[in-house]
Amino acid sequence: MAENWKGAQSDFFESFKNYDEAGSLQRIQVLKYLVLSTMLSGSDINPFDSQETKPYQNDPRISTMTNLVNAYQREDIHEYEKILQDNKDLLQDPFIAENIDEVTRNVRTKAVVKLVAPYTRFTLAFISKQLKISLPEVQEIVGFLIVDKRLRGKINQQNGTVEIESSTDMDRVQAMKEWSAAIGSLWQSVLNDGDGFKSDESGSQFTPGGPAGHGMAWNPMAGGQVGARPGKPTKGKGLGRLPGVSSKV
Repeated sequence: MAENWKGAQSDFFESFKNYDEAGSLQRIQVLKYLVLSTMLSGSDINPFDSQETKPYQNDPRISTMTNLVNAYQREDIHEYEKILQDNKDLLQDPFIAENIDEVTRNVRTKAVVKLVAPYTRFTLAFISKQLKISLPEVQEIVGFLIVDKRLRGKINQQNGTVEIESSTDMDRVQAMKEWSAAIGSLWQSVLNDGDGFKSDESGSQFTPGGPAGHGMAWNPMAGGQVGARPGKPTKGKGLGRLPGVSSKV
């Protein structure tokens, strides 16, 4: 939705410039829509920073929207609400009346995030009292923030409290999950490669070349030679004399 309003913001700006160059009074109304679309797009850029709009910043016909966008960008919910309360004639414009509620919702959502930031536990009634928002709307906003993962916690519907999960606990849980996955992967690898560690129940000793009769084999009757046939001693020195032992019987 914010992306759509960014496009509308650009369109309103171009429209304003055209009306302004033509000297049309329609430029004031379009400028109001430009300010409104700026808030709806979530932009931090003040619409009166451009050289085309700056001369109208203090124009009495646009002052209400000027004050409104300033309060919005400062995230001052109380000032924002006061401006709307004191200038209800602003809602006589059908386009503004239709879309201002979304701006108000964004302001209140930001205010909730800012208010609860230092707390690990709070009540919905606390937010309602501090921000002067109805309890059902507070619950709706907090629920939205949790689903959107901008607030990591759980709402206790029974007593109206919210428990915030600490980032340390979340990091610990994530680390345990990764450790468990690594152990599982290692164990699976051992099972898959475990054929090379099975014991040979036939009594043969070491067979790196495969089954008996294939490749090289260890034959203790062959004088310790590798690769000799079973049962036939090989010619040669074999293991030789052991130091300190006579060869004579």
